[in-house]
Amino acid sequence: MAEVGSDEKLRDMAQHRGLKLLKSRKRKPGVGDYGKFGLTDAGGKPLLGIGANGLEASAEDVEAYLRAGAAGSWKASAESTPARPAPKARPTGGNDGKDEYPESVIRPRAKRRSVGQSESQSRAPSKGRNKAEKQSADQRKTAAKEAASVRLASPRNDRRPDPAPVPELKLVIRTATAADAEALVPLVRQLSAVKFDELGIARNLKAALKADAGMAVAELGEVVGCCAWAVIPMIQHGPVGRLTMLLVTEAHRRKGIATALVDEAMTSLRKAGCTRLEAMSDIEVRNSHNFFRALKFEQTSYRFARSIDPK
Repeated sequence: MAEVGSDEKLRDMAQHRGLKLLKSRKRKPGVGDYGKFGLTDAGGKPLLGIGANGLEASAEDVEAYLRAGAAGSWKASAESTPARPAPKARPTGGNDGKDEYPESVIRPRAKRRSVGQSESQSRAPSKGRNKAEKQSADQRKTAAKEAASVRLASPRNDRRPDPAPVPELKLVIRTATAADAEALVPLVRQLSAVKFDELGIARNLKAALKADAGMAVAELGEVVGCCAWAVIPMIQHGPVGRLTMLLVTEAHRRKGIATALVDEAMTSLRKAGCTRLEAMSDIEVRNSHNFFRALKFEQTSYRFARSIDPK
């Protein structure tokens, strides 16, 4: 047990020095390097008791080596530590002893004033302060009254701005084209016994334009009316202009659109040499007769019509 304790002691001393203790692995006394030790550094470099035939140092040799190394390290550390500087001596003499004792930083206590003196001195500034505060309060009241009077005198402008007016659509009267066929379908279907679709209206419009007939449409953002006319060469009257169709959507009637369309037809027929204009009005169309009378048309005849049967 004593041997084991000695081994542990040497091992701890070696580790403390950063070294490694080697011990013989022989278990039988008198065989090889039984009971011998050796030392290496941390990298395995031999330092003590390591020979060609095994370990050679005794426990006492290892302990002496380690203790000698510890003493040397302590001495080197002590020599490398700088000595503590000596305290500076306090200067004495000279300057009439002013440097010997530092100047006191404690201020002398102020003398106490008497009660009567303190009251008289404190009342004087308080009177002036109260007077200044009163003047300032009076000035604020005056300014507030003036501001209130200005607000009452000036009219309040709480009225919200009117919304921007919606721009009115401008009525446009122009010559009809084949592209207007789709827009003309709901207008033409106001007439009874008319079954034309878009294709039929486009075909008839094309034929009418080839036969020197004319047609105008009224636009108010969209097509809202139309007027068709033709030149009828007559023996007894010469070329006569005839209105063959005049239609306006129900939502846009009584706004002067039909009158503008008739004026466009009269301008075109006048250029074609017509000196007379007649209108064909279906009996079942409500109020159309009064419209023509308002435009100075006179009822001169009845209109009779029949269909022609194909053979």
